[in-house]
Amino acid sequence: MAQGKVSVAAIQTGSGATKEVERSVLFIGEGPESNGKILPINAQSDFDSEFGEADSPLKTQVKAWQRNGDDLVSGYAIPHAVGADIMALIDKAMDQDVSPEIIVICTPVTGKADIESYQAKALEILSSLARRVHILVAAPGLAAEQTWSDLVTALQPLTDGVVAPRVAVVPLLFGDELGAVTGRLCKRSVTIADSPMRVLTGAMSLMPLPEDAEGKPLTNTTTAALDAQRFSCTQFYADFDGVYFGDVNTLDAEGGDFQQIENGRIVDKAARAVRIIAIQNIKNRRLNNSPSGTEFGKRVMSKPLREMSKSVNIGADKFPGLIEPPKEDSISITWLSAKQIQVMMKITPYDSPSEILVGIMLDRQDQE
Repeated sequence: MAQGKVSVAAIQTGSGATKEVERSVLFIGEGPESNGKILPINAQSDFDSEFGEADSPLKTQVKAWQRNGDDLVSGYAIPHAVGADIMALIDKAMDQDVSPEIIVICTPVTGKADIESYQAKALEILSSLARRVHILVAAPGLAAEQTWSDLVTALQPLTDGVVAPRVAVVPLLFGDELGAVTGRLCKRSVTIADSPMRVLTGAMSLMPLPEDAEGKPLTNTTTAALDAQRFSCTQFYADFDGVYFGDVNTLDAEGGDFQQIENGRIVDKAARAVRIIAIQNIKNRRLNNSPSGTEFGKRVMSKPLREMSKSVNIGADKFPGLIEPPKEDSISITWLSAKQIQVMMKITPYDSPSEILVGIMLDRQDQE
């Protein structure tokens, strides 16, 4: 004898949305009020109310971020007093589950040891919390009696010999370009795979063009010299209005894959997404050492790559995705033991030119 029984279960597939870390920022800088507090900020924030009406290094940069971003920029800011322990403030933010993509340090570094300590902090955050951050730090601008050549000479030791692929250094030539380029990196009209050099993103909104002690304005002579030393700077185009930016140069070693921040950003995005999928598949018996189980693993693990490769068609034009569509060999799974697998993934960014050479010649063949 038997009786009928029915049970219905909701099956968890792990296909839901995850929070977006990309374009979130944490500013840390000197301010007269709310010292040590972690304050949420966005494009609608009143920074006079948040940080006090007096000018401050922090307010200068967050206003530039607000102007050069868009109406959806958001993040956090921590004001601090002169001489505060910035590393302790970063730790405080991490402990309170602030998880930014970019940390912006508004207090200029004074030596290469400062830069190396920020790289060490980024690696500490990665190893202890699995949070992947880039740190943009300020470098000093012009002192009262300096010429532009004096400044280039003074800044050169800061980056000389430093390997810090998660750190980029922005000299405060205008005074607010650190916040401005951060806003540019947060704009949603372009992708995280786009360089801030992209001219079609528009001109930057900055403080007035600076002059040195001899009354000479900032030119590409100075910014190109600093770029060659791996600083990240503004730039100009002759007979083309506006101030633009060069690459955000990280201090990766010569020949490294991550010398420009956009390469690191797309790898970090893929890593964040695949980590969640890997966690969800711990002891999931659908991922097993049979051919079908391994193919299942490849399919679910490569989902972030497929999503990142989606392009957008605008009429006849195509705006490419963050990466090229994954190929058959873009992911492999190797069983190292009965309990451990090794997943290897490859992503291919699109190349876009930072140097365009045009040749023009006369064509008189039809006249012969």
